[in-house]
Amino acid sequence: MPKWTDKPWERQKGESDKAYEAFVTYRDMGTNRSIRAVAQKLAKSRTQIGKWSSGWEWTERVRAYDNELEKEARAKAVKDRKDMTDRHIKIAMQLQKKALEALTSLEVEAMTPKDIKEFIKMATDLERLNRTIEEDSKGKGDSSTSLADEIMAAYLKREGKDNA
Repeated sequence: MPKWTDKPWERQKGESDKAYEAFVTYRDMGTNRSIRAVAQKLAKSRTQIGKWSSGWEWTERVRAYDNELEKEARAKAVKDRKDMTDRHIKIAMQLQKKALEALTSLEVEAMTPKDIKEFIKMATDLERLNRTIEEDSKGKGDSSTSLADEIMAAYLKREGKDNA
């Protein structure tokens, strides 16, 4: 078993240029990896490629490489999801600000009965939600939690990322 460098998918101490080139070819083939395909692509004997593969432990090195790619992909997905959530919260806050501006300039006389009904329903739903959140947070001994904090906590809990 050769002593690997810090990253097994990189060139190893004592590995020749040709052996490493063959490994990189194998590594980069993804799910279609095979000794035969490397031999064909590099116009080398299958026997020589097989010796390099077993001598330099290609299977283990490729497994480490694939695991690293998967780890990087998961980290990127988590970061992208967090960025998306932050972006959506900013949009929601901007929309709330605009809606409040519109609400303050709204003339009561211009409202239809349907508008009034919808506004009352929306306002009571929001009040109920906020009072429920307030009561829940008081039960936890923390009354400083904002609605946005509660929404984020619920989202993270649903995604299985809470620290509970």
